[in-house]
Amino acid sequence: MKATEEFAIGLDIGGTKILSALVSENGEVVSKIQCDTKGGAEHFSQQIIFAIESLLEKDAIEMNRIKGIGIATAGVIDSKKKEILYASNLGLENFQIGNVLERRFGIPVQLYNDANAAAVGEWLWGSGKGKHNLIYITVSTGIGAGIISNDSLLTGSHDSAGEFGHISINLHGPVCPCGNKGCLENYASGTAIAEIARQRLANGEVSLYFSDELDQLTAVDICTAAKMGDSFSIGLLEEVGESLGLGIINLIHLFNTEAVILGGGVMSESELILPSIRSTVQKHGIQSMVERVKIEKSTLGSYACVVGATGLFFCKADELAALPH
Repeated sequence: MKATEEFAIGLDIGGTKILSALVSENGEVVSKIQCDTKGGAEHFSQQIIFAIESLLEKDAIEMNRIKGIGIATAGVIDSKKKEILYASNLGLENFQIGNVLERRFGIPVQLYNDANAAAVGEWLWGSGKGKHNLIYITVSTGIGAGIISNDSLLTGSHDSAGEFGHISINLHGPVCPCGNKGCLENYASGTAIAEIARQRLANGEVSLYFSDELDQLTAVDICTAAKMGDSFSIGLLEEVGESLGLGIINLIHLFNTEAVILGGGVMSESELILPSIRSTVQKHGIQSMVERVKIEKSTLGSYACVVGATGLFFCKADELAALPH
């Protein structure tokens, strides 16, 4: 570690865990701390302050070498006010996380939607490095997207752009919690994979790997069975890839992107799903648009959000102008 090297703190806040990391100016994770999320503003504040202090103590980094704290979070946010407006899984409402941390540590704080943070990370240091147009898609408990267009992060008027999981791919499909019908999340999220599998098996479809305790079935189980050769699971994941592919076609047609980068827990088993995504895009997309698009797995993996959240602090002047701040 160079004596002149600068760092930033990245926080990836989810409904079940908080990943905190010390990130170098080259986008490398120097050290990390992970803990389970405790809901409520008071517990939450204590958790993240303790995590940041632990990182600084662990690596003996002076505060004058920390450029700022970048936060990637689920939920509805206001990035300008650095406020989590609503996050049901965190038990937070109108929580001014930026003010809390700026008062405690005396350094700048930036707040991102988690998919947007990951898109920035891939753009600066991952699969999207050197590209001017890319879309990052996270496929996990839910589905979201971060969109870089002509070197600018698209956030929308209220930081809500990129709700890819709520694009309808079947107007006659099941009702989503958002109120729409046939949302992509109902067909391709980790939650959906498990629910579809349980329903089909309960209705008589056959798998050599699953016979009882279906209420405990998870998307991880389906991926494991598929790798073991279970035709039921293989077929289901091919359908998941087809659904994602149909949604991705819409994004390619809308944004004329160079690359689609897939991350999130479900895509940790990308070899089971990517072939179906790619074949669907090639089969149904406008050829002159889709044939030039690279569809690939995230290279930053589980660190995409926590690294991307620090990206603003290390951007060059021309890159800095493109990002919201």
